[in-house]
Amino acid sequence: MTITWAAVTARRMARQHLVAPAPSIDAAVTAMVSAHAQVASAAEIAIGIRTAGTTRADVRAAVASGTLTKTVGLRGTVHLLPTRDLGLWLGALDSLPDTTGLPVAARLEPDQLAAVIEAIGAALDGADLTADELDELVVAATGPWAADPVVPAFGGWWPRWRQAIARAASAGALAYGAGRGPKVTYTRPPAFVVPDDPAVLLLQ
Repeated sequence: MTITWAAVTARRMARQHLVAPAPSIDAAVTAMVSAHAQVASAAEIAIGIRTAGTTRADVRAAVASGTLTKTVGLRGTVHLLPTRDLGLWLGALDSLPDTTGLPVAARLEPDQLAAVIEAIGAALDGADLTADELDELVVAATGPWAADPVVPAFGGWWPRWRQAIARAASAGALAYGAGRGPKVTYTRPPAFVVPDDPAVLLLQ
């Protein structure tokens, strides 16, 4: 078999729905292997060019209706995932080993991580909360160590517990909620079931 770069490019373009549009917004996101949404407009454009007649309002409506879930995805950054595949994605992400560039003294111990994830899930059950509101509830539920300002972020320092946000997302305790003005909020994601071997399935 002879494979040319032109053939590879053509196949990729077709599979990515850049030749013919996807039948739906969530089908487009599935084909993209999630939509990177660290900048919301980037996800809206990426989905829009893979579907017919889709506007940014349609993408936002898909998130609001629960067709897509906005959460922490690949590389620990914001992604839109098809909600129907949430168990597959979060199960695979949760199976990845913990990696952190934080000094040992700043890291969460395993029991602390478990306590923080439980506290986050309890605080967000039926609620949309900002990070500042979560600060108060997580620290109250776990202990003053969770408030230690040891996580460098944007020229300042976040409390210790916030390093668990990505792991809490993959555990199903946290997703992004509706914005509150300029502030980001967090909420509980929709219910999902993790397949027996999500990491393997995700590669198929």
